[in-house]
Amino acid sequence: MDDAAKQRIKAALVAQATEALDALQAQVSDDNAAAVLPEDDTYQVDDLSQAAEAGDLGELFEQSVARQQALLETVEALDFSPTDTVRPGAVVAFGGSHYVVGVVADEFEVDGVTYEGISADAPVGEAIAGLKSGESFTFNEHTQTLDVVA
Repeated sequence: MDDAAKQRIKAALVAQATEALDALQAQVSDDNAAAVLPEDDTYQVDDLSQAAEAGDLGELFEQSVARQQALLETVEALDFSPTDTVRPGAVVAFGGSHYVVGVVADEFEVDGVTYEGISADAPVGEAIAGLKSGESFTFNEHTQTLDVVA
């Protein structure tokens, strides 16, 4: 896997994280708008209750936005340069699946290959840290061999 392929993987991961952030920000905006009632109107108890609930949901979504923003920043900061050792920013394959090390991410596809993210501090991320292609590791009582480290 060359540098250009790794940069396409990073771009797809950034796009996925950005899309999720944009969706969360839109949800926060919608919930904040629903939480504001015009001052000149009169309201039923249900209207006030629903507005308060929308405000509470908005706060939860704002926390989600902050987490997603941090995830996006983590992805953007990952060093996707080619490597022969598992580290954050490495692309690895084992057990028939492909992963990006250093960030938790849902499945995404690049060049016909499906990838997921693995946090470096997740148990499997710790098990493969520092390994090279062809080396084996044991996780959940199963021995796996790293087919790719790039």
